[in-house]
Amino acid sequence: MVAPGAKNLWVAASDGDLERVQALIAAGASPNDKDQHSYTPMHAAASYAHLDLLEFLVGAGGNVNLPDDDGDTPLFTCESVEAAQWLVEHGADAAHKNGEGLTAADSLDEDHPTVAAYLRSVNGAPAPAAPAAEGEGEGVNQLAVDEFAARQTADLMAQSQSIIAEAQRTGTNPDDLLRDLVQRAVREGFSFGGDIGDMAGSGPDVDEEAHKRARGE
Repeated sequence: MVAPGAKNLWVAASDGDLERVQALIAAGASPNDKDQHSYTPMHAAASYAHLDLLEFLVGAGGNVNLPDDDGDTPLFTCESVEAAQWLVEHGADAAHKNGEGLTAADSLDEDHPTVAAYLRSVNGAPAPAAPAAEGEGEGVNQLAVDEFAARQTADLMAQSQSIIAEAQRTGTNPDDLLRDLVQRAVREGFSFGGDIGDMAGSGPDVDEEAHKRARGE
């Protein structure tokens, strides 16, 4: 029984209170116990990147692929590349999809793009498609779009893996470099989308002008 005012398992895991978590596990709690929101100590420790705590929880039987009621595994809660990488190296499935059909990378794209980029490099999954320019549609060279997406994904994977490997070698934090890499990729995507939109919009005018010249000659 938890004493009044004492941290429960999930709060202790969120706080990174290893000693308290160890005491609760020794008293019979499980690393896979869910609270009223189906949140586990594994999810909490992953969210706050408490790697020493994750190490203990997994050693005590914690499941790195345990989903909550929405189908989100601890990987979906990661806010740092280090935590995501730790989970992957300990068996987390980066290709797992939740109840909405989203992978952890899909779910983290907006708020934590560097983590999403790392997870895509693990999966070999394509980066999100470059946004289409307004009014873009007919005449767009889909082959060019597909080739750009494939090339950008390959480059993103190679560069992110290189950054992570160098960070491991030097013991530094790769988040800033990965964030810059993702932001650069996003800018390139917008630029490419705009170029394609310009090409699509100018195509019919060029053809019409050429037709007028030919007819007047």
